[in-house]
Amino acid sequence: MAIDPTQPFVPVILGGDIGTYTLAREFYEAYGVRSVVLPAAGNGVIEHSVAIELRPIGSMADESRVVAALRDLATELKSESERPLMLFGSLDFHIMLIAKHREQLEAQYVIPYPELETIEAAALKENFYALAEKLDIAHPRTAVYYPGTDLDSMAKDFTYPVIGKPSSSGDWIAAKFEGKQKIHTIDSRAELETLLGKIDGSGYTSGYILQEYVPGGDDAMRLCTYFATQEGKVIFAGYGEVVIEEHAPLVLGNSAAIVTGQNDQMAADGARMLEELGWRGIAMIDAKYDRRDGKIKFFEINPRLGRNHFYLTAAGVNPARFYVTEFLGADFDASDPHTDAVMETAAGVLQLRREQLFTVLPHHLLRRFLDSETGKKAAVLLKAGKVSNPLKFSAEKNPRRKFYLVLNAVNHYRKYKKFPPRAQ
Repeated sequence: MAIDPTQPFVPVILGGDIGTYTLAREFYEAYGVRSVVLPAAGNGVIEHSVAIELRPIGSMADESRVVAALRDLATELKSESERPLMLFGSLDFHIMLIAKHREQLEAQYVIPYPELETIEAAALKENFYALAEKLDIAHPRTAVYYPGTDLDSMAKDFTYPVIGKPSSSGDWIAAKFEGKQKIHTIDSRAELETLLGKIDGSGYTSGYILQEYVPGGDDAMRLCTYFATQEGKVIFAGYGEVVIEEHAPLVLGNSAAIVTGQNDQMAADGARMLEELGWRGIAMIDAKYDRRDGKIKFFEINPRLGRNHFYLTAAGVNPARFYVTEFLGADFDASDPHTDAVMETAAGVLQLRREQLFTVLPHHLLRRFLDSETGKKAAVLLKAGKVSNPLKFSAEKNPRRKFYLVLNAVNHYRKYKKFPPRAQ
């Protein structure tokens, strides 16, 4: 079904994961508008949705071809109406593509992301840790490896395990080698040398981060989503505590359940960092609570909404409304997106008021992982019915989506049986 020519604006979203679906759902819920979604190929999470017109475009490795497709789409959509088009990406490499080609795209699209220089100052992890050091924001001890780096001088003070992860998530996608993971836990010098040898031969040439391991399980992970105005003022910080993550290699570290709340340290430190960068729009910071000193250690900035950002909407703050009120203006939404779902705290920014449990897991499966302090909070919310899943959307009437939900639930059981949470 084509986009209605009377629709007042059109979100256009690169990607095809659950974060893509969630953003399209949020625009549909807030404004009744459908989004045009451009994945490499269709899949169950984005197909047959009331909120999505699907336009698969194949591999996105050729950026010039993607830009040409976006320009052609804009010409098509604007031939029906001079309505604004908003352009979004679901992954870091989508955001980098949009930022690199901003000059070609912004004549046709509203782009709610910072300039390329600002994104690079935050998204490349070695830049992020240098900024954290400058601002005296807690973070793990970190070193950066490049092909040819003297490992003896760099690694002599390491204690194992060490965490390894790419500085550039976008460049990492193209790296190919046996045993590749999103995040590697390295238990010895020999294991480190083997891994770096594989990375050197994979074609990946950006920095590879080697980092102090902060002890603690999934329940020690923290995240916070921030919104900054076009003037670079951070006005909102949506904090969450992870209950359980996914552990299959290609999705390792993705949150599978989150409890919402408030945390003044993370809200204030993230706001300082983003304002120092001159950020505008949305960013998400990953972190971990370190029980050794009681501090939340910052890990990285994602220059976009996170894959599982629906925890915000579940708690009453739909990020689609931030985008529209700030980047399209009062002609499209003159209301105040700061509803009774937020509260002002000692951090000086608005934070979530409501405690809510977000999860993509079947409840029966989730109950197996609630023996931590964060898990106990989740258990209370689950018992009270204060739980939300982005894929469970009453507006979806196509029976093929209901069938997909069943298959998705079965797949989660399989994944957690094969890749259970690691013991701590």
